[in-house]
Amino acid sequence: MNRKLTLLLLFFLIGSSVMAQGIRGTIKSDDGEILPFASIYVKEIGTGTSSNLDGFYELRLRPGNYELTFQFLGYETQVKQVRVTNQWQTLDISMTTQVVSLGTVVVTGKQEDPSYTIMRKAIAKAKFHLLQYDEYSAEVYMKGTGQITKIPWLFRKTLEKEGVDTSSVFTSESVSRIEFERPNTFRETVISVRTAGEGNDNADPASFISSSFYLPKVDNSISPLSPRAFSYYKFKYEGSFKDRGYEINKIRVTPRSPGDDVFEGEIYIREDFWNIHSLDLQTSIMGFKLRVQQIFAPIEEEIWMPVTQRYDFSGTILGFGGSYNYLASVSNYTVTANDDLDASVILVDEKIEEAPEEIKAIESKNVDEGVEEVFTNDKEVSRKQFRKLMKEYEKQERQEMEEPDLISIRTYKVDSMAYRKDSAYWATIRPVPLTTKEVKGYQKSDSTYFAEKEKADADSSRLEKGDKFKLKQVITGSYYKLGKRLRFDYDNVLSSLRYNTVEGWNFDVGGTFLWRNDTTARVRISPNLRYGLSSNELYYRLQGQFGIGEREQRNTFRFSGGHYIEQYNPGVLDDFVNTFYTLLAERNFMSLYEKDYARVSWARRFNYRLTASASVEWANRSELFNNTGFSIIDRDDMRFRPNTPFNEETVVGGFNNSKAFITSVNMNIRPWVKFRSYNGRVYPVYGNAPTFRVRYRKGYSGVFDSTADFDHLEVGSEFDFSLGVRASIDFDISAGQFFGNPTLEFMDYKHFQGNRFEFAPLDVTGGYRLLDYYQNSTAREYVSVFSHVRFRKFLFTQLPMLRFSGLKENLFVNYLSTPTSDNYTEVGYTIDNIFRVLRIEFIQSFRNWKAAEFGVRIGVASIFGDDN
Repeated sequence: MNRKLTLLLLFFLIGSSVMAQGIRGTIKSDDGEILPFASIYVKEIGTGTSSNLDGFYELRLRPGNYELTFQFLGYETQVKQVRVTNQWQTLDISMTTQVVSLGTVVVTGKQEDPSYTIMRKAIAKAKFHLLQYDEYSAEVYMKGTGQITKIPWLFRKTLEKEGVDTSSVFTSESVSRIEFERPNTFRETVISVRTAGEGNDNADPASFISSSFYLPKVDNSISPLSPRAFSYYKFKYEGSFKDRGYEINKIRVTPRSPGDDVFEGEIYIREDFWNIHSLDLQTSIMGFKLRVQQIFAPIEEEIWMPVTQRYDFSGTILGFGGSYNYLASVSNYTVTANDDLDASVILVDEKIEEAPEEIKAIESKNVDEGVEEVFTNDKEVSRKQFRKLMKEYEKQERQEMEEPDLISIRTYKVDSMAYRKDSAYWATIRPVPLTTKEVKGYQKSDSTYFAEKEKADADSSRLEKGDKFKLKQVITGSYYKLGKRLRFDYDNVLSSLRYNTVEGWNFDVGGTFLWRNDTTARVRISPNLRYGLSSNELYYRLQGQFGIGEREQRNTFRFSGGHYIEQYNPGVLDDFVNTFYTLLAERNFMSLYEKDYARVSWARRFNYRLTASASVEWANRSELFNNTGFSIIDRDDMRFRPNTPFNEETVVGGFNNSKAFITSVNMNIRPWVKFRSYNGRVYPVYGNAPTFRVRYRKGYSGVFDSTADFDHLEVGSEFDFSLGVRASIDFDISAGQFFGNPTLEFMDYKHFQGNRFEFAPLDVTGGYRLLDYYQNSTAREYVSVFSHVRFRKFLFTQLPMLRFSGLKENLFVNYLSTPTSDNYTEVGYTIDNIFRVLRIEFIQSFRNWKAAEFGVRIGVASIFGDDN
């Protein structure tokens, strides 16, 4: 036993001493300025680190000889040969400002700047650099530091009274293992996470490092290496310098139109190989500033990959300002090169050089032969042909996949012990040393972190078991567990209080029984009771839903029935908005009828490309009338409208116990949608894939005493496309017709999404802005068109100051054609993203092309209505 204990102690001491040595020091400029976040890379083991905010770095290394490369943007790279012994050694670095030589380059008259041929070659080779390796793995250390930089005076005083320290800094650290396998598989395992302060407790560095400037877009911003880069950017050659024996070109990147989603700064390109050496670029996203710095290093032969990345994010919203800085240090690379592709391509810019002989294999799309000609036989190739070859190479690779429409496969998981690693663990694994301020923050945080986690876990466990019933929950709403898989949710009674002129004050209360098994089946049953004080009528309804199958292939069955109240156009008006306008503005736009009904429906999603549904409903409908004229603010110039809607095509009303048996079949088709896989679940990537809709409704006369007799067919499409650099446009078009001589009640007409309130719809193509709700409803033919143009710059946004604030300007045109609509048209101008949350619309409507009405609408910023 003593012998075993001695061996264990000896093993522990030897293991501890192995990593108790290495290189540490401070990195400064030649004039003594600290250089934070400098990159340090160790060639022999494919690992590295970065200096911290104080310029201090620390590398744990086993005894041996190493080559260390020190890099910092704007300074000459330094390569040091070091020998590590059994103790820490100090190696302070003084970096010299990079001398950039312009050589003999002189640009005169209309002569092209040398940067353009450099960028043309780099753009032509961008896809090559993404295909250069078959797979790689690496370890990523990610540190984020955030701070509130601006608080309105009133809020600051309130927070200080509550004891909130508004000057505190919150820090998060994580270590992850990432793996990539071409063409599109990315795996990440979070090994450890640590936080200090009140920041987010989750860490996901992959969102910052899994993208690439070799792609056409980086987080929706146009990359300087995009095939369309020359439409967005101007370039300027600012000289070159030598780094590790390579010629590095410094290129100034300037947007042709500064603002969101374009970069500005410098990018460094390695001569002859045309890969990124480093970059320092800035952009803005909805008015928030983002700065990106990346340093690349040779990992495997001529494969250069990022070893240090820094992201600085800052901005203000509604008077609050903040900043967040991320540092990603990528180390322990293991790369498997793609043997098909050789980095030493003889690339010719045919725009300024003599074009090489055309390679026929590339033109005929013979990929294998083309690859052999270019990479094996070292045949000169033009930019245009090389880009075509790489495009066809990637296309062929995707076609060989089992699921070619799956554009990415990503797996993300967090180790069960990731949040429970102590400070001793972090002291041995952290590649970037903490600053003094960060050390103090962790010391303060450690005293409460685990206690708070345990309390949160205990609270979560208690909630899983379910609280005992309390009387106040009848008012506030809550849930009650009825078993392992069954629970009952009941609504907030106060939120169910509404007002309209038919029922007066009314309550609509209910709840939902939820059951779900461990696989793919789930059941929802929702009873509802509704009572109007002025109408003295009790309504009731029971709804149910049964779903089975995986999300992308799910069958859903629904049923609903009871004695209930309904709008003629269901959902066109929100109950709470109508309550507000009715009580305070004496404007009642909601029109209601009652029905005794039973309805069943089925819906099936087919891999997101096709959704089919069908429904059958029998209903006995009766007309309702106003029962109250109460309003909190009684205006002499206003009177409540009758509950019966006004329509120019028919006289509405006069129905009682009108029975109808109606069926409906619907199909939504999105044939060109792509997909992403995340943790085994497939999600659609709609992008600009158009949607096509088909709907057929039929009323059956004589079935269960039904008097409805009609056939209604509607087709439609929703799509968007780019108008180049300047704008993008969204369309939603539908057309339909009732055939023969239809017999139907007004609720069976085709209704349109009108609006008489001062609020704009959430979806920019989601409805008309000034149209009456029922005036032009029809039982004949119709065409409806919504169009919305988003400009990069238009009138006021010609000023860069306004563009950088995130402000947007849009135009929209909406059109409706029915037998009574008089070519109804709306033309609108929008100031969007005001304070990053609001938009104001100015609309002029026309009938028979003559001005009819002017209005103003207020809504949330259009970005919140985007569903793609």
